Amino acid sequence: MTVSVTQRSTRRRLSRIMLGVLGAVTATVMLVGCAGATGDTATDPGSDPAGSEWLAAAQDAAQAATTVPTVIRAAQLGPVTPPATRTIFFVGCDQSIPGCVAQVAGVQEAAAALGFTVKVCDAKADVASFQNCMSQAVNAKPDVIVNNARPAADAAEAYAGAHAAGIPVIGQFTSEQPDPAKGNTVEVGNVCRQEGEMLGNFIVAESGGKADVAVFADTVYGCNGQRAEGIEAALDKCDSCKTTIKRFSAATAQTDLPPALQAAIQSNPKLNWIVGTPGFSGLMASDAVRQAGKADSISVGTFDGDEPSLALVRKGDIIKADVASGVYENGWTVVDAAVRLAAGQSIPDGISNPTQLLMTQSSVPQSGTYEGATGFREQFETLWGVA
Repeated sequence: MTVSVTQRSTRRRLSRIMLGVLGAVTATVMLVGCAGATGDTATDPGSDPAGSEWLAAAQDAAQAATTVPTVIRAAQLGPVTPPATRTIFFVGCDQSIPGCVAQVAGVQEAAAALGFTVKVCDAKADVASFQNCMSQAVNAKPDVIVNNARPAADAAEAYAGAHAAGIPVIGQFTSEQPDPAKGNTVEVGNVCRQEGEMLGNFIVAESGGKADVAVFADTVYGCNGQRAEGIEAALDKCDSCKTTIKRFSAATAQTDLPPALQAAIQSNPKLNWIVGTPGFSGLMASDAVRQAGKADSISVGTFDGDEPSLALVRKGDIIKADVASGVYENGWTVVDAAVRLAAGQSIPDGISNPTQLLMTQSSVPQSGTYEGATGFREQFETLWGVA
């Protein structure tokens, strides 16, 4: 029987009440019941972690992460008046990846609401294509350039050209801090580690603190590495969990990843979770689990809210969780940042983020994906005065 995070949270609260009653009867029973549950002493991997503080914290965090946000984060920045026209040159990550396609769609949606023009270049998954797109962007002389997911160092010459021409560059999920002198003026989506921690807490909670996890993280896009770090940070708090991080390249994943997944499954009989990032690798992990006949013993977690993955989440079929930042809210947040740059309005720390959602069988949308906070489009339009 599968027990939800909500059910476990309720049972845990009842357990605490029962312990309090027992404590009133005898101090000895109370002391015995609390031994090893304070989090001060490492739990033996073979022991029962029930009642530990770190498990309770993971369960609470996982439960909170399944609540759909209702307010966009940009609301904290207040209203702003958009310019009459704007040209945005969008350098997109590999357009064969569904999550990358969604980033473009979000920007195009928001730009259309303001009458802005968007030009798109597919930077694919190799450095040469990214450099070519960035050079095209600079030569096109737009009002702003958006770099979706690649490090600035991969196109240092083009970045220098953009800065010399006075063209601001907005980074979107690049995993880098803003650097107006040499890199991105603003970063949108500096949340990759947070996304990883959200999934990591769910895995700890869902496994009852007994997770043995293999994380497969792409090296082309830095966000995936930060997600892996976030997962590891969450599981490091679990005294009876184990995490192994493995790397692969999105550019060669179709040939390299399947045998790597099978090797991980076959070499570790205790493995009970696999995480793949970005989203397409989570789907590949579910295929590998099914082929290995381990659908009843290994669960998969992933990111980006791709529809094929969410179809499995809805059925509780191998993929049990998917964490996404608002798939279209991302693009609206990028355009909002462009508007604020044009208006000369500062963005604290140069970072503007969309909202996130942990999608499980109980919180996943019944159709589609997590597009963003409730009514995010209308909220942005209100900020821009075009509602």
